[in-house]
Amino acid sequence: MGVLRVAAVQLRVSRDRASNLRRAAELIDAAAADGAQFVALPECFTGKYGVDLFHGHREALAANADAEAASGSAVLAAAAKRHGVVATGGVIEEHAGKLYNTMPVYGPDGALVAAYRKVHLSRVLGITSESDVLEVGDEATAFESGGVRVGMACCFDLRFPEWLRRHGPRGAAPADVVCAPSAFLDVTGRDHWDLLLRRTALDGQAFVVGPNVAYDAEDAVPLHGRSAVVSPWGDVLAQCGADADDLAIADVSTDRVAEVRAKLPLADWAE
Repeated sequence: MGVLRVAAVQLRVSRDRASNLRRAAELIDAAAADGAQFVALPECFTGKYGVDLFHGHREALAANADAEAASGSAVLAAAAKRHGVVATGGVIEEHAGKLYNTMPVYGPDGALVAAYRKVHLSRVLGITSESDVLEVGDEATAFESGGVRVGMACCFDLRFPEWLRRHGPRGAAPADVVCAPSAFLDVTGRDHWDLLLRRTALDGQAFVVGPNVAYDAEDAVPLHGRSAVVSPWGDVLAQCGADADDLAIADVSTDRVAEVRAKLPLADWAE
């Protein structure tokens, strides 16, 4: 049996990059102090979300914890090594002259073990059009942490269940946990966020970790907050409020995933 304590970190992102990085590190510290072994920050946690702002957030991914600490990925790597945990979160990656919405994953030694580039770029209600400046990712990403398989997704990916089946029991990158760092809009999140997290859990019969950027009424386009961890049965195990730095922490286990999949063997019935 694999058991893992997971933390969805909610961050109220400001225009002060240094403050964002400092508070991100502090929240990882707090999650680790509460026993979390896998810690996930939101999408684009280094600066305010916005297509016109992404160029200012760009960074090369840190390879390990020895990287310069002025980037989001370096903060993740250093915190992972400091606490012996797995850490991830969303940054704007610059690679070969192109920008990607990327979720790097750092292992307990601070080394980069995986990186997921967002496949479904947001294009919502004329508010955001990520594809104007970002490149599309091209593959599903999964890795193991504490005997638990974790599959990565990001925000708008939650609206595409066919693609998320890649993390299902018969998929190309099967997972016990789907982790989806997000900067989910409040205008849609009020109606859709909780439903999408729970549907993803039910469809994949997997735990879902959904860290989201906190609500800020002063934003031109406020985000939704309410970061959460959901069980394979669709139960909300832990959830943050809307507008503050916070942690949603819960224990996940492969036994619970197996139990749910045995009760409802959907992968078998779908054939």
